Amino acid sequence: MFKVDMIKKGAEVFFSNGSSMSGSFFVSQRSSTHLGDELVSDLFSTENLYIPFELEDEEIVLLQKKCIAMAILEENELSKDPSRRKEIETQVCFISGETINGKVYTDLPKSHTRLSDFLNYSKDFFCLDVGDRDYLVNSRFVRMIRPGPSA
Repeated sequence: MFKVDMIKKGAEVFFSNGSSMSGSFFVSQRSSTHLGDELVSDLFSTENLYIPFELEDEEIVLLQKKCIAMAILEENELSKDPSRRKEIETQVCFISGETINGKVYTDLPKSHTRLSDFLNYSKDFFCLDVGDRDYLVNSRFVRMIRPGPSA
């Protein structure tokens, strides 16, 4: 029988009702869409409705992506190489009233480097660099986004 080795990636997941849980997502050692390991952000960009998640007590559950408001990843995934990506300071205002300041990084063509281009290209979830952590943010729970002073 063929077995694919998976890598656990820790995260804290926040849901639309305000609850949260900690545990790990499972990613492959090979991505089907780019070079290197699969990323947690890759899981969030698939058409799958549910994502396997291991709770801290080692129970495996299936999380419905549409109910996830945000996930804070234990390991950074974003490429922050300024020679390859444009950095845009951003303030994200959630429907819940919470506000988070961070940065997004875009590698879209120079003709499409606005924050709106990045967000519209990102579809359901986008990555936000907040200090030393990467957040995956569900656009469905965002009320508005303000570009920072450098945008």
